[in-house]
Amino acid sequence: MLLAALCLTSPAPGQEEEEVLTNADIIALTEAGVPAEAIVIKIESAQSDFDTTVEQLIALSTAGVDASVVAAMTRKATTEAPRPEPPPPAAEPAAPPQPVSVPQHTAAAPPQEEPQPSGAAEPAATRVSVTPSATVAPFQPGSTFADALASGGSGPEMVVIPAGRFRMGCVTRSGCFRDERPVHRVFFDDPIAVSRYAITFEDYDLFAGANRPGDEGWGRGRRPVVNVSWEQAVRYAQWLSREAGESYRLLSEAEWEYAARAGSERKYHFGNDSTQLCQYANHADADTDYEWRNRYCSDGVGKKTAVVGSYAPNAFGLYDMHGNAWEWVQDCWNDHYRRAPRDGAARLEGDCSMRVLRGGAFGYEPGSLRAAFRTAIPRGTRSNDIGFRVARTLTP
Repeated sequence: MLLAALCLTSPAPGQEEEEVLTNADIIALTEAGVPAEAIVIKIESAQSDFDTTVEQLIALSTAGVDASVVAAMTRKATTEAPRPEPPPPAAEPAAPPQPVSVPQHTAAAPPQEEPQPSGAAEPAATRVSVTPSATVAPFQPGSTFADALASGGSGPEMVVIPAGRFRMGCVTRSGCFRDERPVHRVFFDDPIAVSRYAITFEDYDLFAGANRPGDEGWGRGRRPVVNVSWEQAVRYAQWLSREAGESYRLLSEAEWEYAARAGSERKYHFGNDSTQLCQYANHADADTDYEWRNRYCSDGVGKKTAVVGSYAPNAFGLYDMHGNAWEWVQDCWNDHYRRAPRDGAARLEGDCSMRVLRGGAFGYEPGSLRAAFRTAIPRGTRSNDIGFRVARTLTP
């Protein structure tokens, strides 16, 4: 049954043409009940002629195409040459040692302004200007918006993430830890909005007033806010909700991983090769002197945070989901995924004096930047490599 469904356009005898997949083929496979994993394998092994404009991405999401399939289509559309065979996967370099805890970096002297690494061009998206009283009708997957604040100005830029499902945890089955298991499916019935960037000093200072957190002498503005505890991150989201008249909050751990993967089941949203990580993440690279550094590339920043958006985004249009600053999420700490919610909700049982961190930070090795990696720290901790981003509920 599965083989029959996947054989879409077999060439006639004597012909050498390969089948060419289109958006309509992917929708047909989805409606036939073919598993998302099988469709992704087919996409990666066949020629394609995909249309991945914003309008078509919305149509695919409306048709129920899984987010992992949409992401595979996007990767194929942007990387596939006219006819050549796909190159073999790059060999993964030997993994550096894992640090055992979140390092507390010492403050640095104000640095000279350094060049920012170049990233991929920002994906096209529909910009929607809204006010706190706007309805949810304009919010389609791929749309971006910023809510007006009652005190003036606007909130953080948000990106609408489509409804869908994904496998959460150690899906690569190698180089992972016990607390990333068991792998389990999570289902999102409705789209949500996620801040395009980590919350910046520029965003946070509107809330903090005179109680502004320190910036280590690195600069404020568009750098991710750091030196904030979990409680402070929650209070910012509550303040933002009052100012915008909408429901803002920290992401759940499941929402964070779904947003970070953007359809990928690799170590990182772009693949498995950590030699490419400097294009996508601020981390301990070859220019640092950390024992666990990534010796295969340099991102040009070093031992501090980078301005948000300095690296290439993922397929959902989100920046810095790997590296730069750790991100607080809502969940209490559990060292396993047994009985974890399947609807994407935060897990509010377990050790709630400890809260989960995701994404890694500028002083960390590639292993800690994996989409599945998770750790925890006391909720009152403030550190120069810990920040957060927010979600906004779009349904009534």
